[in-house]
Amino acid sequence: MKLTEDSPLRTLAVGVVLPVHNEEELVQQALTSLNDAFGALKGWEIELRIVVVLDSCCDNSVTMVEEWVRKQCREKNALPTTIVVCEASNVGIARGLGCTTLLEQFDYLDPGNIWIATTDADSRVPDDWLRMQVLQHESGVDLWCGRVAVSDWSPRVGETAARWQHEYEVESHPIHGTNLGFNAQIYVAVGGFNPSRVSEDRELCAAIEARGAVIRYDSTVRVVTSARRDARAPLGFAHALNLIEISVGLGAGD
Repeated sequence: MKLTEDSPLRTLAVGVVLPVHNEEELVQQALTSLNDAFGALKGWEIELRIVVVLDSCCDNSVTMVEEWVRKQCREKNALPTTIVVCEASNVGIARGLGCTTLLEQFDYLDPGNIWIATTDADSRVPDDWLRMQVLQHESGVDLWCGRVAVSDWSPRVGETAARWQHEYEVESHPIHGTNLGFNAQIYVAVGGFNPSRVSEDRELCAAIEARGAVIRYDSTVRVVTSARRDARAPLGFAHALNLIEISVGLGAGD
């Protein structure tokens, strides 16, 4: 879809929620990638915001985020960034808190004209991440689900990468909170993110699908994420890789 200056936009605001739990080494990279993705929307007359939710951080994540925000504030047309702190140790609560904050900041707009995207602090989004989501929103999509990629497999051993890649590519509709976007109106209608420590993204998508929403599963726009061993969320991506690595190790010993 091509937008022109005369096109009536369905999307009047775009907000991104970034939950952070002990990500001092990676969070600034995540924020910089988001800033670049927002840059692709400049000139579209769309309100833009980021909400960073610092959840139960006991490392230097707070310092890293504050330092990044101070640096951005010195730039021309700095991206409005809000920092929210909670002690939930719960990604569902953190994402939900970020979405609530965005909706409060955009309260002068109809939720049907707001697009919310979520990612994670150990991930880097591509430059066209938000542009592609907005284009899909303009075409009538209510929920957008993208895939992930891993650029560095050095923390892992053996055939873990090959096994994961094979299993992942045959999965028809993967859902990742680190590569997700949705219309705010339908988000509110289904009650938002559940306060779940695991599968909060899948639960939200299931609720939205149950309402007959228009869904787009996109295999082209991939968020680069970490292959680390220490999982921040129970049963999350790191946990899934751990299970594959164990199965590969057991197979090698047969």
